[in-house]
Amino acid sequence: MKSKIAFLILFLSPALLWAQHKSYAVHNIGYFFDAGISFGATFPKNNEPKAVVEVFTTHGYQFSKTFSLGAGIATYNTETINIYMQVRFNLRDINDTRSHYTYIALRGGYSWSTWTGDNWGDDKGPLIDPRFGWSFYTKEANLRWSIFAAPSLYQFHFIPKVGLAFEF
Repeated sequence: MKSKIAFLILFLSPALLWAQHKSYAVHNIGYFFDAGISFGATFPKNNEPKAVVEVFTTHGYQFSKTFSLGAGIATYNTETINIYMQVRFNLRDINDTRSHYTYIALRGGYSWSTWTGDNWGDDKGPLIDPRFGWSFYTKEANLRWSIFAAPSLYQFHFIPKVGLAFEF
């Protein structure tokens, strides 16, 4: 089950085929998607901290040089399916080719467990994920990528995490 979820998320990110025909020097108005990975930890009460790996993809529309709206799917340690909406604001009006800029984003959604048997879907709850990031453009590879920090609230648990995303 876990390998099927990971395959599904990677299958939803057709980056290699689409990326060859478009310049990512600026954020163009229109369809976008990103795919990435983040690392963090949960700190449950009366228990040891637990490492968390998130794999995600977001698909949406860039309305202007500074504002985009999208929806996505993610998984934490292949133990959950997280569905979310994302609002993102680039903190610079990127009318020209810039090698980097900062952004803020907010994700809100819902999560379900992927445990098999009688408990499938029993562990569920809201997901709030504010992100503070820095987007970079690598001219040689025609690649836009970002790093971010996210103090997330996942099913009423605090999960600080950092990550890397590729933007298309």
